[in-house]
Amino acid sequence: MIARAGFHPVCQLASLRTELHAKYSWSLCNLHHHLQWPTDIFTASQTARTDNLSSRSTERKHRQMVARSMQENGAAERPQPIDTKSRSPSHTQLLLIVTHGDYVLLASLQDHPTSYGPLSGCIQDEEQQQQAAGRIAKQLTGVSIDEASVTPLQAASHTLQAHTCKRQTENGASGLDLLQGQARQCAEEVRLQAHEVDAVLAHPPPLLQLDQAKLADARWFNKRWLIGHSKGQVAASLFRLVLGKDAESPGPMHAWLQEAQTHSPLDQIPDVTIETGVFKYVLLVVTDVAEGRSKLIVRGDRQSGYHMDVYEKANRELAPHKLHVAEPLGGGRIRHDDGAKAITVYGYSSAYGQAPHDLSAALIRQWYPMYTSDNITASYEGY
Repeated sequence: MIARAGFHPVCQLASLRTELHAKYSWSLCNLHHHLQWPTDIFTASQTARTDNLSSRSTERKHRQMVARSMQENGAAERPQPIDTKSRSPSHTQLLLIVTHGDYVLLASLQDHPTSYGPLSGCIQDEEQQQQAAGRIAKQLTGVSIDEASVTPLQAASHTLQAHTCKRQTENGASGLDLLQGQARQCAEEVRLQAHEVDAVLAHPPPLLQLDQAKLADARWFNKRWLIGHSKGQVAASLFRLVLGKDAESPGPMHAWLQEAQTHSPLDQIPDVTIETGVFKYVLLVVTDVAEGRSKLIVRGDRQSGYHMDVYEKANRELAPHKLHVAEPLGGGRIRHDDGAKAITVYGYSSAYGQAPHDLSAALIRQWYPMYTSDNITASYEGY
């Protein structure tokens, strides 16, 4: 081809390109800017789709591996998922209510030495609740519990209850053999029954070995004493953790006490009623004829001049409960110094004979848990 004069194709193309670039460059840049957002969405969608496909692929491979394993092992059923509800998460805080017969173990922390409540601790990694309960009780108090008895408290979450391993007396004695010397002689004279002695002395709660870095104190509290004091001023001030801060947010022990209460008339009366100072007392056995149950109680009264007066006052107290009160199993005197938190049981009754004061002192220890056991003593001297 022969080009015409004055027209060069290459030069014309270069000129046209320059003109178009100058005319449409802004529009192209603006169009590119507006296309960026849909492009980002498309990129994110592609990424999510890729992740989803990867996850589905992993699940499919897992199902294939499970099916292959079932075929190799001859399994007839599909594997069941792990029950995550029965296993608590690691480091979950637990409360533990430990009981031993009629006793419940409560402790106070170093930073709250006057408030008593259940034991507490955390579940460690890969630890079942029963194992955690046993470890917490042992580490804090030295008490061994029966892990098979560990059950959740229905009314309070993350609260467990457990029983101790049954503990006999050190020498394996029972009945009147639990009493020695003068106490044994007095018990025989007033015809005390073996089962009545066993109810008080046969299964003492375990001795405590405290983790003093964490606990300020720990004690065994009689269940009936706790129930009887759960609405009084003593409990309100002493057991803030036991009863809860207020009625709107009751503590776990409050829920436990509600479950532990019975409607038996025998459980509605206190085991011990005494005053301060020096006064006469009698040891009584009261019986619920309808239920066929009985228990020993101690009654003392500073206003009564004779042991018979103490006995008659006890009869008037128990009459509304329709309980049978037998003749006293002896009597004596009590010296109660509440300032020193000390109680001495001693003397005798000319009307009913001398009570086995060791047994009376054991009952009083149950009803005065904040007194040191060594400060509640028995003597067979004096009047």
